[in-house]
Amino acid sequence: MADDRDLECIVTLAEELHFGRAAARLGTAQPALTKRIQRLEAEWGVQLFTRGRHAASLTSAGADIVRHARRVQGEYRALRVTAASVGTGQSGTVRVGAVGSAFFEALPRILRPVLQKLPGLVLKVEELETPELVNGLESGELQIGFLRPPVVGRIESRTVWEENLVIAVSDSDVLAHEQSISIAQLAEREVAFFSRSAGTGYWDHVAALFYAAGVSFQPSERAEHVSTLLGLVSLGNEVTIVPESARNLAIPGVRYVPMREEAKLPLAVAASPVAVNPAAHELMALILDELPERTE
Repeated sequence: MADDRDLECIVTLAEELHFGRAAARLGTAQPALTKRIQRLEAEWGVQLFTRGRHAASLTSAGADIVRHARRVQGEYRALRVTAASVGTGQSGTVRVGAVGSAFFEALPRILRPVLQKLPGLVLKVEELETPELVNGLESGELQIGFLRPPVVGRIESRTVWEENLVIAVSDSDVLAHEQSISIAQLAEREVAFFSRSAGTGYWDHVAALFYAAGVSFQPSERAEHVSTLLGLVSLGNEVTIVPESARNLAIPGVRYVPMREEAKLPLAVAASPVAVNPAAHELMALILDELPERTE
């Protein structure tokens, strides 16, 4: 079977049409070049060149094969470039999972400048709940995940983004006119939220705020996505607590009021402990090197 060197010999001889000059360009002896061409002709069952006393010429079949050899040479070169790029993490495919609220602002702010430095990288990004993210990272199905800490198990994470929590109320609610709202003001309100199993870190963070204010946290578990929670709020009967970046969703009929208590919601990035991928390592390194201003 022909290799890259065989193709180089065929193309060079086709350009020189002289075994001596072609051998000199190739850095080999003329007898060795002649023997290689003869071997290929025997293997393929076709004559590539006719030999004269002072020169060689391409046969009709040889001309067809040389055109194909040049194309394959280009593919070999592209393959080597791609292999080198993938090996250094400059290109390749990385599967990324993220909690839904990370898409509002954090994910674009974190990944956009990084991807500008890795134009050969292909990201496969999907929205997942925290349990699915953890499972995907532990199995290696995902290489990188953005989720709400704390992260349990074998996965190590680092906080890369923090933002204020705000209280979302209907624009017809009396609380919509407040400059800020305390947790105590929600004591008699129905709070729309998701189940703890869908996002332990986020749920526990909000629950701690209620407990610190002496208010029981017993939300109605009616949705698993922030966009759905906000849709319920817009109907006028419930309130919810969301990251400030949820404003970017622009849900009609919803007003976002600052929380009187100091409260920030963190977002962490984690890499799979089992998925070996140079592109993922390079992406992770750049994420940590170029954290946006709203990180600590």
